[in-house]
Amino acid sequence: MTRLKTESLIQPDVQQSPNDYHHALLAEGLHFDPQLGMYICASYPLMRDILRDTATFSNIDSQSTAGMRKPPEEAERIRRSGYQPANTLVTNDPPDHTRIRKMIDDPFRPRSIQKLTGDIQQIVDDVIEGCLRKGDFDAVADMAIPVPILVIADMLGLDRALAGDIKRWSDASVEPLGMMVSDERLIECAQIIKDFQDIVAGELKMRMREPRDDLLTALVQARDEGGEPYSLEEMISLTQQFLVAGNETTTNGIAAGVRMLIERPKDAQTLRAADDPNLTRIFVNEVLRLESPVQGLFRVVTEDVEINGVKLAAGSRIMLRFAAANRDPEKYDAPDQLDLGRKNAGTHLAFGAGIHHCIGANLAREEMTLTFHSLLKRSTRLAFTPQRNDFQHHPSLILRGLKALYVTIS
Repeated sequence: MTRLKTESLIQPDVQQSPNDYHHALLAEGLHFDPQLGMYICASYPLMRDILRDTATFSNIDSQSTAGMRKPPEEAERIRRSGYQPANTLVTNDPPDHTRIRKMIDDPFRPRSIQKLTGDIQQIVDDVIEGCLRKGDFDAVADMAIPVPILVIADMLGLDRALAGDIKRWSDASVEPLGMMVSDERLIECAQIIKDFQDIVAGELKMRMREPRDDLLTALVQARDEGGEPYSLEEMISLTQQFLVAGNETTTNGIAAGVRMLIERPKDAQTLRAADDPNLTRIFVNEVLRLESPVQGLFRVVTEDVEINGVKLAAGSRIMLRFAAANRDPEKYDAPDQLDLGRKNAGTHLAFGAGIHHCIGANLAREEMTLTFHSLLKRSTRLAFTPQRNDFQHHPSLILRGLKALYVTIS
């Protein structure tokens, strides 16, 4: 346990290369990180139990960093001037979570995503065509970012000209949660989110007057079993979560997958020769399992409880470290290896589990599958651009995403 005594997830070098630290966590199962001031759960079976017990391990206000870091007053002033956060999906528990999710679940079900396949494929083809014309491209900026942003923009009914804004809104939503940004950046993020709220509130009010065939219209028309609609604050909160779920994790997953295809040429050739989307889906699940674009999320303990022989007091905060559980040898044979024949590849926790399984999981898998399948089908060789890659990831406790990935394509 020496590594756990000397290292912490708050350390940038651990975030850049977390696998050894995750294996040390797995050996302990549940660990208290004094530098973070919270417990970290790594064990796959223990994590599944926690994810199912929302009464003891609550999501309400769980992702707020206010108790871990005092934000600058200017950021707080900007936040207070905007629409106040509403607990909807990620930060909610039953029964209210059940009500809210049932009202908007349908557009994200497999059958609904299947209807979008043609539109997603067109976006993927256009993006890959642009990369092919370049020959040398940044797989993050030129592929992994535009594909999911254009898809979620179309779903929401937002003008594609807002693509740059959507990326800024999404980044500003998740960077503070990662706890690795400066006070200056926290102020910037607060202002960006305020701008987002104002624009989206205007779009939602427009849909109330002029309904369209898009996700924003679905939000304003949704009703619960008692006939009650979402509040405006709830709709803004949900839109913000759709933006993050619809592009941030998918971007990181696509970039990580392209890197894996280059580092594993035999697997790339197997996928290319098979030309089978079902095999590509196994590859997608292995990318999600091994890379875990969402490395972990928090829960708040509501009552004194003992798990894995450790006593947790009410009010304690616990991080569910999905990235560690996804490499648990008790669950996966050869857990550090990418295996295109893995039978339980889809059981990973990259999207969480239970009632809080990510609402955008089906969309993300479809975008990644179409991107990798089309990329391999339209190329004969992928390679790292010589002397350009340092494989650095954005600093974050929560997300894992490459800053850039320079690729040469033939």
